[in-house]
Amino acid sequence: MASLFAKAVEKKQIQAGEAKATNKGQLWTVGDPTGDEVGKAVHELILIKAQKKALEGREGIQKTVVANFAKRRFISEIAANGVLPETPMKVQNADGEQVTYVSQDRSGLYGVKPEQKQMLSELLGEDVAGNLLYTEVSFKFNRDVMAKPGVSEALDKILQAAIAKLVKSGVLAEEDELVQADVKESFKPGTLSRIGQLCGSDTEKIGSFLEIGGSSFTRFILP
Repeated sequence: MASLFAKAVEKKQIQAGEAKATNKGQLWTVGDPTGDEVGKAVHELILIKAQKKALEGREGIQKTVVANFAKRRFISEIAANGVLPETPMKVQNADGEQVTYVSQDRSGLYGVKPEQKQMLSELLGEDVAGNLLYTEVSFKFNRDVMAKPGVSEALDKILQAAIAKLVKSGVLAEEDELVQADVKESFKPGTLSRIGQLCGSDTEKIGSFLEIGGSSFTRFILP
């Protein structure tokens, strides 16, 4: 019976072959848009696509205007009250029309780059910035070692027993690193909710903190 690894490789090869086989594609020609139902539908879809693109451009411009206003109010509310504004946060005009300003704390999902860490240290001090971050370690198989003869087949059975067997048989050496670590430093979950405590009533500091956080503190307008 083929191993799970072998089956996975075979499936990948089949999929790659199918992709190559269909690379040239197929063209089906229909009639004139003025008289043929399908031809007209194709024409309408192309028009709608162009209209959607134009609308998305207009939407982006208007979202930016409202987002800039909401960002200023968001920061001023934090500075005044020391905590995040209550949700949902709405922007409403004189006619009662509303859109929502969304703020999401995605701390822990994205790694913090060295330049972000440096800017945080300059903004809040090295000790405070350090306490906002934590290091997450994930592991993966060493690709070079996995490529050695017999490794994947043995791992298809009982992993720990296979490692011991491979070391004993000489396929792997004691110093071979079967497992590699991927280290990511990111904001601790809930960091955004501490922004008032961290930055006080300084609006510039609050704004800088949000900008430094980048994708970890996502904010956007939702119509």
